[in-house]
Amino acid sequence: MNSPLVSIICTCYNHEKYIIEALDSVLSQSYRFIELIIIDNGSDDYSVKLIQNWLKADSSTIKPRLIIHPETINYCQSFNQGLKKAKGKYLIDLSGDDVLLPNHVAQAVKSLERKNEAVYFYNALLVAENSISYKTFYPVNKEGSLLNEVASGDIYEHVVRKNFLCAPTMVFHTEILNYEGGYDEELSYEDFDIIVRLSRKYSFVFNEYIGVKKRILKNSFSAKQYSIRNSVMLPSTLKVCRKIQLMNRSKMENNALKFRVMFETKHALASANFDVAIGFLKLGRELGITSLRYRLFRLWEKLRWDFSSIYTKLKD
Repeated sequence: MNSPLVSIICTCYNHEKYIIEALDSVLSQSYRFIELIIIDNGSDDYSVKLIQNWLKADSSTIKPRLIIHPETINYCQSFNQGLKKAKGKYLIDLSGDDVLLPNHVAQAVKSLERKNEAVYFYNALLVAENSISYKTFYPVNKEGSLLNEVASGDIYEHVVRKNFLCAPTMVFHTEILNYEGGYDEELSYEDFDIIVRLSRKYSFVFNEYIGVKKRILKNSFSAKQYSIRNSVMLPSTLKVCRKIQLMNRSKMENNALKFRVMFETKHALASANFDVAIGFLKLGRELGITSLRYRLFRLWEKLRWDFSSIYTKLKD
């Protein structure tokens, strides 16, 4: 009776190949106190039909709820609709192409109840499309032990500097996520922003347990971060970096932001997203970046050298 309810919001968009495995992974959890909210965000494949057939065949006690958007809407807005309906003490944002491993929820609840932190995160299996091979997000040795220590607690500076944690592994404290306004609906994607906003104010707890199978798909939304000449995600990244500029409290945190800005500028230029590169360069100037590399980036933007075809080949 003291086991807290965990809400899982599973969002599907054209995930007909993977959605049933994602939903089945929820039912396969060793932890039983779960509510499942399924959102189809305007799929134009057979995803909705598959979900509906899955619901008809479901005999579990979870009694999932289905929300169908006839047209695709902003992901952050779609998720927040599910968040408003969530009743669990803890919450998981599950993509329709990912899979929860059986003890994922149990491990998360155990850690969060013991530590009383805002967010739990852990290791993940990264599986390439049409491949049976995988690697882990945090490298491990043959015995499965981590090769390097992973920061926990106050991780703000780490997440400002680089992509420090695997977002699909996060388990949120629902009340805190609601209090902080959920995902920012003015952004095209959610994870970078919510991680830095929560880590600024709250403590994160890490467990080396592997809890999620994350698929790396060429046509996924996240794979379009640096789309050639027309990235819809980079402008949101710039907005988050502007937020970080206001949130920072120390020289070390500003140095972490400088590192991030230079990284994003490089990829904006290499992918020929010159307009947003101007924004990153302006932010870099405000932060006091004066290095030779920064000056070369300014020249690159001014002359609009388009190396995007080479960049595409290097990424592939």
